[in-house]
Amino acid sequence: MMFFRPPRHTVSLAAAVSLVALQSNSALAFDPSGNEVADAFLNLLEAEQGTVESYGSVDNAGDTVTIKDLVLTDEDDKDTKVTIATTTLKNGEVNENGRLKLQELGMQDLSLAADDGGMTLESLTVTDLLLPTAEELSPDTAPVGPAYKSLTVRKVAISDEDGKIADIETIQSAIEAMDGDLPTAGNFSITGAVVDVKELDTAEHRDLEELGYEKVSFDVSASGNWDPEAATLAIPELKVDAKDAGKLTLSLTLGGVTREVVTKINQQSQKPEEAMALLQNVTVDNAKIRFDDASLTGRILDQEAEKAGVETPVYVQRLTGTLPMMLGMLQNKELETQVATAVSEFLTTPGSLEITAAPGAPVPIAQIFGTAMLAPQMIPQILAVGINANQ
Repeated sequence: MMFFRPPRHTVSLAAAVSLVALQSNSALAFDPSGNEVADAFLNLLEAEQGTVESYGSVDNAGDTVTIKDLVLTDEDDKDTKVTIATTTLKNGEVNENGRLKLQELGMQDLSLAADDGGMTLESLTVTDLLLPTAEELSPDTAPVGPAYKSLTVRKVAISDEDGKIADIETIQSAIEAMDGDLPTAGNFSITGAVVDVKELDTAEHRDLEELGYEKVSFDVSASGNWDPEAATLAIPELKVDAKDAGKLTLSLTLGGVTREVVTKINQQSQKPEEAMALLQNVTVDNAKIRFDDASLTGRILDQEAEKAGVETPVYVQRLTGTLPMMLGMLQNKELETQVATAVSEFLTTPGSLEITAAPGAPVPIAQIFGTAMLAPQMIPQILAVGINANQ
């Protein structure tokens, strides 16, 4: 399975949602239960500055260990506390190398309370879970973290100090195929996410309210396939679908994604600059981004037209009339005409807008970065960019 070290953070529900991104402390704050599996799990829950404050009971029935009423606190922030009503460890085993292996980890009624808000979830279920040892979590080692086959989180509620901000019905993730310790296929989804716009303390929330949105409901889904022999990574679809707004879909194929690149990027996850250097020889084979409107474009155009003091059709006509001048920077008459035609059609009758990159040969990322710095107007040409509307 693939291991990784997640970002450092205090004991939080976000940590639990990502398999409690476990990091251990050498000194145990809890009283050992005498159950090998439970104690190994509790030991790992002792994050860098975290403490297993208490637990109610540890019971063993058949192949399942149940821990009741877990309480986790943060040594540096006593106002932060995580409580887990029920934790189940199914078919647990401490391997010879010290890693804890579980057929299934279950958590019920998990809650994070902090001075700046909190989060709750109804349940978290992880299958075929392999947890690292305390030594593997040391800052001196290569990044290591939990490995798993599937993860499901249900009914998440997120709040700040003033009240609830968002709900999420389900979060799911699955690894569908492996190459040794590296995943080669998987998927991820968030369904039933609802954000209360008026509770967002950002400039964006005012913009959304002005567009007529009191709540934003959306789903997110993505899948990926990596072929280590061909060194290609394909993302068939990454989709964000916002109700009564629009759907954004991305697909992408990269080349040069070798086992060495994947392994080294994983090891350099805490050093973005080194990870980026490893991507220099990766190529863009093709890409597509598409937006399907579901009223967002019309709302924006109506709003801007009102600010300009004109009717929307007049505003759109003025806007499309400026496109040729704005697109002159492309220095490519054929592409300028294509973009102006597509954008004009989309703004006049919002439907869909699709941009594709289909170069005749894979383009190294290093070449794209270099071109972007020296001659950005050439990017559409080296990537063979095309655009169309309402198709």
